[in-house]
Amino acid sequence: MTKNRHLLSRIAAVGASTLALTAVAGCGSDDEKSTTSGSGGGPGVAAAKAKVADLMKPTTEFAPPGPALKDVKSLSGKTVWYIPITEKVEFFQAVTSGFKTALDKAGVKLRTCSGEANPSATAACVNQAVDARAGAIVLDAIPIAVAAQAFEAAKAKDIPVLVTDQNPPPPGAPGAVKGLGDEKLSYQPFGAEDLQSGVADWIIADSNGKAKVLITELTDSPSTEQWIQRGAVAEYKKYCPDCETTVTKINIASLQLVPSKISAELTRNPDIDYVQPQFDAVAQPIQAGVQQAGFANKVKAASATGLLSGLQQVKQGGFIKADMGIDYAYQGWAIADAAFRMMLGEPPVEEKIPQRLFTKENIGEVELTKEAEATGEWYGSTEFTEMFTKLWGL
Repeated sequence: MTKNRHLLSRIAAVGASTLALTAVAGCGSDDEKSTTSGSGGGPGVAAAKAKVADLMKPTTEFAPPGPALKDVKSLSGKTVWYIPITEKVEFFQAVTSGFKTALDKAGVKLRTCSGEANPSATAACVNQAVDARAGAIVLDAIPIAVAAQAFEAAKAKDIPVLVTDQNPPPPGAPGAVKGLGDEKLSYQPFGAEDLQSGVADWIIADSNGKAKVLITELTDSPSTEQWIQRGAVAEYKKYCPDCETTVTKINIASLQLVPSKISAELTRNPDIDYVQPQFDAVAQPIQAGVQQAGFANKVKAASATGLLSGLQQVKQGGFIKADMGIDYAYQGWAIADAAFRMMLGEPPVEEKIPQRLFTKENIGEVELTKEAEATGEWYGSTEFTEMFTKLWGL
């Protein structure tokens, strides 16, 4: 496989949530296995089942993420630059559609520039945005560290930078902030840890608290590692003391090694009965490994991001039995809200994106089409557009 194909594979695994461009380690033998411990047992399983029931429900109403904004009309004519890790993936296309529609409401223009999973290309995009005197720069799934000098140029020009689908880096690292950030630099991880904990809840409930789970953790950035540790692993520890979890570390630049690694892990741990791909887009090589090990009829998979391909498997009874998704249409409008606040010099607010767990019990309620995905109707009401429009005084 060529280097370019490796990059495209790496990109594809972003799904909802996302990958960094930092240097990564290869697939090694640094896996973690444990029997989780905590105050769970019967009550823990009951709590997980209650959470699953709640996560499967559609969203019916929305609360404004923050105070109403004044003078949004004053932003008309400005241009926001959106720089995703790539423009080639379904996730970013879905988010971009909602983002553009929202910006149009305020007369704000959208300019996209693909980071191409490459630090130099990302830096070039940022520098172009700075030269064009962008009203704001939005990064999606890209840590500031990969193009720190370019972002210093944006800072020097007083251009606000919004980083989505990444956790803030630790103190002292490039781009470090307190909390969500300030008027010029802000982060919106958009609930990536909740996606992973929701998948864990389904596995706990489905197994009645007896699951032996193989979890894949992407080492492509500190964020992807944190989402597994703080989301999935923490959830098993909290609610399932009798569950056994094995965390196997993979990275997207080496997807061709994943099937053999998964097969070896299952052979070494033949009692495993669930696998948890971190995102839908890495499910295919993981499934190949399951098949190589002869476990196709033994293990169940539960994944996250709710891409169309993953939900189709849920409906058809395929490899993925449950999928925790995020409302990409709403996310586009939320990014616009966050960008408007920064451009107006207002403090950032937490933008909570609707999520929903899909299983065979509720998948029949949604129409699995690209058009339905683009509206956000999979997740319930689409009246968030009216909420944001009113919030902006438009």
